[in-house]
Amino acid sequence: MSSFSITRKKTPFQKHREEEEAKKKRAEDETARLYAEFVESFQGDNAPGSKTFVRGGTINPNDKLKDDSEGEKSKDGVSGPKKGSR
Repeated sequence: MSSFSITRKKTPFQKHREEEEAKKKRAEDETARLYAEFVESFQGDNAPGSKTFVRGGTINPNDKLKDDSEGEKSKDGVSGPKKGSR
């Protein structure tokens, strides 16, 4: 009688639970891979000249408005798109 093996049929709930566990496992594996990649991105950037920081200008709200070349007012003196232009 040891040659007989009785396999039980899985219920829809058991199938659903196994599918959810498999999805969760795949998501955890993907998250672990992405986290390792993220941490690695900070490890090798110590070489000179590999800086990625770019300093931007500052805006002082107390500065008086300056006239730009087309007569409109701007705080930083740089003109942007004008009304009515395309």
